[in-house]
Amino acid sequence: MKIIFSDDQDEVKVPKEAVALLKQGLQAVARLHKLSAKTEVSVSLVNDEVIHVLNKDYRGIDRPTDVLSFALDEAEEPQEIGGPETHLLGDIIISAETAVRQGREYGHGFNRELVYLGVHSLLHLLGYDHMNKEDKAVMRQEEEKALQIIHLSQADLDRSTGKEDPDHFALAVVDADPEQSVKRGKQKVTSAEKIKPVKNRKKSDINDMEGEKTMGRKNGKATDKTIKKLFKKALKTRENAYVPFSKFKVGAAVLTKSGDIFTGCNVENSSFGLTVCAERVAMFNAAAAGVRPGEITMLLVAADTEDVTSPCGACRQVMAEFEIPVIVMANVRGDMKTVSLEELLPFSFKAADFT
Repeated sequence: MKIIFSDDQDEVKVPKEAVALLKQGLQAVARLHKLSAKTEVSVSLVNDEVIHVLNKDYRGIDRPTDVLSFALDEAEEPQEIGGPETHLLGDIIISAETAVRQGREYGHGFNRELVYLGVHSLLHLLGYDHMNKEDKAVMRQEEEKALQIIHLSQADLDRSTGKEDPDHFALAVVDADPEQSVKRGKQKVTSAEKIKPVKNRKKSDINDMEGEKTMGRKNGKATDKTIKKLFKKALKTRENAYVPFSKFKVGAAVLTKSGDIFTGCNVENSSFGLTVCAERVAMFNAAAAGVRPGEITMLLVAADTEDVTSPCGACRQVMAEFEIPVIVMANVRGDMKTVSLEELLPFSFKAADFT
């Protein structure tokens, strides 16, 4: 399983050992449930203020919680067409500040609490919950199975595993002094807009340690996370580019109103004029599936350039034909610039001009 990890907060000094243990715990769940290597899960550490905003926006709860799980693996999830398949399981968002407090309260420290929250949240993404006594017992058993693999289960803690494996135990349950693990002074608060998870067209599961609630795409608009997903799809398809002459690989992805994602990479030819750009391959893949002008909401293109990648004139003309309103130009490092079709190709010529 591939884990996309990001620390998007400044309040807690997260030890590298804690991150390593967190990933070990998640991989333990993946092995127990036989998740494929193509499965991806995103894990973000945030502060209390960001997770408070997310709770208020999506759950109607006006306070921070310890963890949220946003499931992407549903029938309504957009399907990728025309590129390598990737199983996107969902997003895990953990409040590092709350993990510190709970680690102290429960007496096992920040590191172990962080691992537990990650394991608990990943099980939510796999369909487990704790809404009744029976389900809670089953979920707790699954948590223990995963934590036992890395010797951090409650049973391990109860029998003082530290005596048998002091180095591992110390990394797992011993923090720096609590007053030093949390940075003091005024800190920059990460914007919740940058952390908002992808929301499906109809529904998506969202869970935390205290409950769950169905949610939908907010205001019908794509979030930053949607762009991130297109970016990842474009980069993956870019790996398949056929570029024996230029060695310049490009990947692209388009998103339709129905939620489908079509990808493309550039394909070169010995007769240079027959070379096709990644953007057109993605749009043609969409067209081959029946997508018509006005049905594509966004196109993202990415390549290994110093600045963001700008589409060629031919691709811009095809974008105009398909009336794509939003174009995201990116490079492989993640620099991005979003422009409108009008900005990219003013005075464009399209089908409507024939009428």
